[in-house]
Amino acid sequence: MFRRLLTFLFYFLFVLGAIGVCLVLLFPRDNFLNWASSYIEQRLPGIHISMGDLKYVHPLKLRLYELTISDDQKEWEIPVDTLLLSVEPRYPIDHIGVIGVLFGGDLSFDLNRTTSERLELRNLKISEVLLSELKLLEKTIDRPVEGVVSLSGRATVDQRRLSDVRFSGTMRIERFQTSLRQPVLEQNEVRFDRVDADIVLNGKVVDLTGGRVEGPLLSGNFSGQIRGTIPISRSEIRFSGDLVPQPALLESNPALGDSLSAYFKRNQTDSIPYNIDGTITEPFVWFREP
Repeated sequence: MFRRLLTFLFYFLFVLGAIGVCLVLLFPRDNFLNWASSYIEQRLPGIHISMGDLKYVHPLKLRLYELTISDDQKEWEIPVDTLLLSVEPRYPIDHIGVIGVLFGGDLSFDLNRTTSERLELRNLKISEVLLSELKLLEKTIDRPVEGVVSLSGRATVDQRRLSDVRFSGTMRIERFQTSLRQPVLEQNEVRFDRVDADIVLNGKVVDLTGGRVEGPLLSGNFSGQIRGTIPISRSEIRFSGDLVPQPALLESNPALGDSLSAYFKRNQTDSIPYNIDGTITEPFVWFREP
């Protein structure tokens, strides 16, 4: 009996080892790359996917290298340095862990398939992405943007129509800086040490609530909405909030400081209500009475 058990264990382990060797040495790399690209492109018309390389990583992991997502005309592209797909034995087979690197930052989430035919991205985290690497953003607003953005939350996507994305979570941008089309409070650029907000994406509509900004010259709050369209440069924005000028701003421009001090005294406040309307490319900032 004991000898039969040892024989069974020997052949069982031999089969497992053979399967492992086949996965590592005989993994159908080219077939998988072609299938994955075709699958995504069928569900995202006008989108092109290319992958530089793919390797099997023991146990139960695939690592993709030099993944690029772009439109057919190559007007924009999203480069992903590496992407690691893993299946955890303790989870169902339709649960996949994803870890990646893009735009100088880190990406991670757990991919599930829900009963409603949607894919769920749980524990989604995008950390320290460099805004200066987002060439599509710079091209859209027609000026450079600097900063480090992080997002966390939960997203879902229709697996039959991958353009149908929904996301809810939080956003943080640090060291944000960009130039302005027209001076605001006699400043030609905006600089914030930190920007925080709750964010909800539903298709082409982005809602930002509970927003806070902190900077060396201005601080304040904001909330609003972006309604996406094609081309992206025509997407409409509508925001409102209050700005609080910091002492450094008032001291750097005595004439502006005197005007604002008189305004604050007259209205018994220390903030300035504002609105932003227009498009992403051509926003218009205007101040309203308290």
